[in-house]
Amino acid sequence: MKKKGLWLGLSFFLVAALILSSLASSCGTKTTTTTTTTTATTAANTPKTGGTLTYFVADGAHDPISWDDVTTTGIAATEWDNPYAESLLKGDINKYGPRGTNEFNFQHSLTSQFQSYYGPELAISWEVTSNPLGVVYKLRQGVMWTGNTTIGMAAREFTADDAVYHIKRNMTDSVLAGLYSSYVQSVTATDKYTVTEVWSKFFAQWESPIGLDGGVQAMIIPQEVVKAGANNWQNQCGTGPFILTDFISGSYAKYTKNPNYWGTTTINGQEYKEPFIDTLIYPIIPDASTQIANLRTGKIDMWALVDLTNQDSLTQTSPSMIMQKWSTCRVDELKFNTTGTSVFNSKDVRRAMMVATDLNTIATSVYQGGDIFGFPIAAGTPAFTPMDQLPAQDQLLYKYDPTTAKQMLATAGYPNGFTCEVTINTSTSAWKDVAQLLVSQWAKVGVTLKIDLLDDTAYQAAYSKITYADSIMLVYSTDDAWAVLYSDRTGNEGVAVNDPVFNDMFDKGQNTPDVASQIAQQKAMAVYTIDQSWSIGFANPFMLNCYWPWVKNYYGEISAGNYSDVMPMIREMWIDQALKTKLGY
Repeated sequence: MKKKGLWLGLSFFLVAALILSSLASSCGTKTTTTTTTTTATTAANTPKTGGTLTYFVADGAHDPISWDDVTTTGIAATEWDNPYAESLLKGDINKYGPRGTNEFNFQHSLTSQFQSYYGPELAISWEVTSNPLGVVYKLRQGVMWTGNTTIGMAAREFTADDAVYHIKRNMTDSVLAGLYSSYVQSVTATDKYTVTEVWSKFFAQWESPIGLDGGVQAMIIPQEVVKAGANNWQNQCGTGPFILTDFISGSYAKYTKNPNYWGTTTINGQEYKEPFIDTLIYPIIPDASTQIANLRTGKIDMWALVDLTNQDSLTQTSPSMIMQKWSTCRVDELKFNTTGTSVFNSKDVRRAMMVATDLNTIATSVYQGGDIFGFPIAAGTPAFTPMDQLPAQDQLLYKYDPTTAKQMLATAGYPNGFTCEVTINTSTSAWKDVAQLLVSQWAKVGVTLKIDLLDDTAYQAAYSKITYADSIMLVYSTDDAWAVLYSDRTGNEGVAVNDPVFNDMFDKGQNTPDVASQIAQQKAMAVYTIDQSWSIGFANPFMLNCYWPWVKNYYGEISAGNYSDVMPMIREMWIDQALKTKLGY
């Protein structure tokens, strides 16, 4: 099963947001941004217009599962529609990223813990209010839907009615309906450019499903497209920098420059209209070797998710290519079943098994040397606690010591060990490799681990219904603090934990308007999770962000939203065709 499949089990919590200019520290505090699109950046040379950029997206091995985010479970449609569809808020790469203050590298998924880095897109300002409790969006004026002659839609202005329609449509989504109904009382267009939401209670991730792209929430499309059939690529229409002009199944999606796009950027003191490139291509390449061959030969200009095992060969064959190693923060974990009759009901046993696990060997053998200390919260995120700041008894959990682990098991009542089982999905090779290593490592402390291999359907059922015997392999996004913490909140699908202390900590954090207080609570929950050892998290794997030097005005950002939202960067890039020719491509 693909990693994204389990993200769906987190429902809205795997939805993560981009980052606001500054969120209210309390419900009555106002948050605004400037109405300019970007702040000044420094470019290596003068921008050039025209040309084609070919970008290989995360889901580029197959056709889009859908062209409609709302009717598509998960994140499958988001990266295919963000060239032409936009959201209310976006990560402000020019103000806070490497081309600005460099406070944030925009390589993590932009969840609510990064709210201080949000910026405007279709909304130019927002205010979290206390009377009534809710949020007010002020929309950018003069933004135009491109129109689509296929469905008989003329170009027209984007207004508050469109935003309200989008939000209400999301509220009918099967995944999001429960979330919305839990706190959104009403959504109205209070004037042509103002959207007002009234909430029944505060919810820490209010911006994720409504204001921002990525995850299970949809990019904004007009009701004309919905009525015509939003899953048909030919019916699409948006406000974004590009227009979807062609799609060939198994080959590519083609996007053409929107000549009436509202966006501008300032480079070296001069303002320019966006985007610079004329054509954007998202190729569809099922075969892994063909993907790498196209990158190697310059047929792919950019690809952010290149497996680290390709680094040496790409360095030899393509020395001009720029390669940057970054942490994906998509961590595989073994989650213990602590709610049934399993031996892992015992905290002492769970902690012993963590000490019996050689995390460094697994990181090197399976994940090309990832960060073993980035679970449940990734390093570089606000809620992360460095190893040397953990309680001493929890630092010991990361030191592989079979002798000590065996003594811990004896103290817990298992001097001769025991037999247990781990459930994994047959389609995930990394899980098989990890499980095989655990078999040999745990055998040293007298524990016999059996591997239960299930196909995707059976695996999903075992996970969601918690019918696995002792443990199961999962994957979580550890740069989304609420998401991974929610995976231990009693009541969430598939959670094999029932801890009233943790549940109370989680609910308290979710209902706290102050972002700093939320992060402090997340840190406390993460440390508590480590101490309880409900899961063994393996390495945060590294990948390569590869791009050719003819791609200009790019600073290594991976996402200004959630799940590889590269559009804010692409709309500011240009192609140096002369350099490309000089390099022989």
